[in-house]
Amino acid sequence: MIGRRLPFFYGWIVLGGLFVIMTAGSGFAFYAQGVFLDALQDEQGFSSGVAGSGVGIFFAASGLGGLLTGRLMNRFDTRYLITIGATISAVGMALLGSVRTPLHMVLVMTLFGAGYSLAGLVPTTTLVTRWFHTKRSIALAIASTGLSVGGVAVSPVIAYLIEQDTLVIWAPRLAVAWLIAIIPPTWLFLRDSPESVGLRPDGVIVDLTEGEQPPAGGMTYRNAIRTRYFLFMSAGFILIMGAQVGAIQHTFALTEERLDVTAAGRMLMLLAATSVVFRILGGFAGLHMSLSALTVSLIGVQALGISLIGIAETRIGLAIGIVTLGASMGNLLMLHPLLLAQAFGVRDYARIYALGSLLMILGVGGGPALVGVLRDAYDYETALLAIAALGSLGGLIFLSAGRPPTPDGPTSAAGTGVRRRHRSPSLPSVWDLDLVESELVRN
Repeated sequence: MIGRRLPFFYGWIVLGGLFVIMTAGSGFAFYAQGVFLDALQDEQGFSSGVAGSGVGIFFAASGLGGLLTGRLMNRFDTRYLITIGATISAVGMALLGSVRTPLHMVLVMTLFGAGYSLAGLVPTTTLVTRWFHTKRSIALAIASTGLSVGGVAVSPVIAYLIEQDTLVIWAPRLAVAWLIAIIPPTWLFLRDSPESVGLRPDGVIVDLTEGEQPPAGGMTYRNAIRTRYFLFMSAGFILIMGAQVGAIQHTFALTEERLDVTAAGRMLMLLAATSVVFRILGGFAGLHMSLSALTVSLIGVQALGISLIGIAETRIGLAIGIVTLGASMGNLLMLHPLLLAQAFGVRDYARIYALGSLLMILGVGGGPALVGVLRDAYDYETALLAIAALGSLGGLIFLSAGRPPTPDGPTSAAGTGVRRRHRSPSLPSVWDLDLVESELVRN
């Protein structure tokens, strides 16, 4: 294959495989958490508090497992990692029907989440980053659209099946379906890097001797996580994603409270559909404007959308707020890995993104809880206006991160080969999170 030009760029085949994998991961694992835990409440009599803790355990396990995944990405073929992760998570999924005690819940959800980390966002976004440089934003937009598709097309089917029978009956069957949805696309379509098929990112033909790999450009993990940019960006996204997820998780209950359950279901579908459309538009926008400027703009759109939902009392008013929130929702989740890849390059991207995702879990887990507390103490209007302000504060912190650094190494994040002198200042070594990660992985 080396030495001749392919009629098409194989990266688009990889992208198709990643779309399928993200759709399955979203439908069977991410969005299905509520379905599984509702079933455990109904069938096993768990309290909402015990059942709800399972979501937190799943995301905590996937976040911590992502740290290990980030380390393994540079050592092993991604296809092996996804296969192992899918198998581990399938075991956890199959055991969901046998959960009888809170201890069982902890063990099974830990297994489920840890496996998902090996087959989830860390490996999939890393492959997009490796294969695409100049068209990375649109490529990631296409792949991550699978997240919304899974929530709309897969999770409702799982909910229907479990409602017709029981989780005890369907959990093992869903585990088999999960493996079928993940493993064949992984081995049919994915390749670990463009160099493995004689290409460089974006389809450039290379002439390499057997076994030779060109050096990957980018800043080292140790240097990247000490920069002001990484620390302030991560702190900002904790609040930004906390506000977003807090609003999303309570949209159904808020709409049902103000209108009815039918309207609530339709509003969720409108939110997901809007997210899909605007994510693609955001991917094209990312090709033509500053990613930082696009991020700041969408943070403002998100705050406006959450505020409109909070104050709306009519069907039209809620729909306007939902569409506004949906326009920013998928884009901000997509921009997080794009910003990290732009700032720090490909070299240690998997580890850098894994740590950034783990930190974001603080917001993902805390946002819904905060909205619930404020709603119980006051009302939904107060709660949503408060988290809209919190997300805006996250935008100000993101702005304080300053200019993104230029990755060190032979190629820049955009694959242009240009190196600049600008570097984001590093903080003292007391902030070196590499030690923290090492301890977490050991434990």
